[in-house]
Amino acid sequence: MADASGINMVTVLKHCRVSPPLDHSVAEQLLHLTFFDIFWLNWPSLSRVFFYDFPCSTTEFMQTIVPHLKKSLASTLKHYYPFCGNLITPTSLSNNITPVIRYLNGDSISLIIAEFSGSASQVFKHLSGDQSRDVDDLLALIPELPRGYTNTCEDDSTLSSPVLSVQVTLFPDQGFSIGFRNSHVIADGRSMSNFIRTWACINAKQLIGVDEYDNTINLPFYDRSLIKDPKGIASIFLREFLRVARENSKALPRGERSKELVQATFKMNRVQIQRLKNLVTARIPYVSTFVVACAYVWSCMAKTRLVLGQEKNDENEVENFVFLMDTRERLDPPIPSNYFGNAAVSCRCSLKSIQLVGEKEGFLNAVKEIKRVLDGKLNNEEVLKGFETVFDVIEASKGQRKFGVAGSPKFDYYSTDFGWGKPIKYEVVSENLD
Repeated sequence: MADASGINMVTVLKHCRVSPPLDHSVAEQLLHLTFFDIFWLNWPSLSRVFFYDFPCSTTEFMQTIVPHLKKSLASTLKHYYPFCGNLITPTSLSNNITPVIRYLNGDSISLIIAEFSGSASQVFKHLSGDQSRDVDDLLALIPELPRGYTNTCEDDSTLSSPVLSVQVTLFPDQGFSIGFRNSHVIADGRSMSNFIRTWACINAKQLIGVDEYDNTINLPFYDRSLIKDPKGIASIFLREFLRVARENSKALPRGERSKELVQATFKMNRVQIQRLKNLVTARIPYVSTFVVACAYVWSCMAKTRLVLGQEKNDENEVENFVFLMDTRERLDPPIPSNYFGNAAVSCRCSLKSIQLVGEKEGFLNAVKEIKRVLDGKLNNEEVLKGFETVFDVIEASKGQRKFGVAGSPKFDYYSTDFGWGKPIKYEVVSENLD
């Protein structure tokens, strides 16, 4: 994070490694990847940050908050041990190696303890606010994932990569943030949310001297045998991962992260949501808050580009809206809500630019398209229908505009209380790595 003079204002106070309690009865644990997980192998890591309004000094922070967070994190990792492990992926199909998460007794995650040394009051309020903020400033509160390494043994080569890192940053006398960076391969939004909420719950209980919490938290479910793959989707996705990996190895190195990205928060209240619903109820009897909110933003973005003159002359240009749907309850058989890993499928909506920019019809068209795709998934007995061709669809849409959403209100991030109060702000941080 830099001020106007370009001086880095976030200082690392301590770099820790946190591991679960040693279990000498188990030397190694392997968590095999399903096709839901393998789908994300070529995607960049995810970044998120929580802001907590809890004024304290650096001394109090280092002597009380940090030790409690480390202790409770170790207790949490006892149940969420895969986060300490490494993602093991083959370098070619000839290796005959399937990707896994490998945890060895003693493995740990990276925990960075940092401090903001500038005008903490002004910057804390700015970064935890709703107005436009530089993405680079938010990223200063989120750690990088340590680099992986290649392990070669005879003819078999694998890449071993960490899957999670955490950073806690103090803003003296203002509050602190907790930033996470994780590989999407290890967990989807629900699993990641369950992990963070479990850590918060354990920390809050330990603050009041309660160390018995196994019966009060939603422990993860790891049984991969419930995920059926009769179409061999895992093999299809693994070949695609290795194909892209080979192409990337021959390509020129990527440039630096874009310095021009900003991020802002826009809020809609219940009255505004209801007004949006009222605009379409004459033609569509029932429409959810999710559908009207996404349709409104999608159509507004298309209209904004038109006003700014960024739309191409071709009114038939295709624009895509993508969101994820949790399949846990819809698989056959259903899997538990605390299933750990990935269990989401992508839903893609497509319209032509001209269909999105009409004053009222643009919004209505967006609602119809999102509802059509969503209802198709909800009402389809086979929720995975066509999932094996998802990479063909992605390839065919290259060059087209894409807009998507992350997370879900069902995860209730704002109830994540570590014992010092609920967060005043939660952010998924956007990055442009092209």
